[in-house]
Amino acid sequence: MGIKQMAESLLVVLAVSSMLVIHPYVSAEISCAEVTILLTPCIPYGIFGGDVPPACCQGIKDSLALAKTNEDLKLKCQCVKDGAASIPGLNYTRVNELPAKCRTTSPYIVSPNTDCSKVHY
Repeated sequence: MGIKQMAESLLVVLAVSSMLVIHPYVSAEISCAEVTILLTPCIPYGIFGGDVPPACCQGIKDSLALAKTNEDLKLKCQCVKDGAASIPGLNYTRVNELPAKCRTTSPYIVSPNTDCSKVHY
């Protein structure tokens, strides 16, 4: 399997697995599926580096705009954290560079150790 095919397979696995995860933040207005769809264009950069796709930057900005409440933000954080953990070869340093490269900010760091229950605006 080539690198491109492997990346595409990972995208599908991430999208499907993220949609199946049930989170305790039932009052949130944003869904894991929405977050996954918006941030999927960022995965190749997170694995391979290179140029950041414009769709990635737009997805980051759109996902931040959808997270209107602290509960939304906590859910988004957990979705991103869980999704990132399921991607073999993901470089967390690259992932955390994305907001700055996209001329925005993120209220949390993506890391296996991030406690999303403590994330807030």
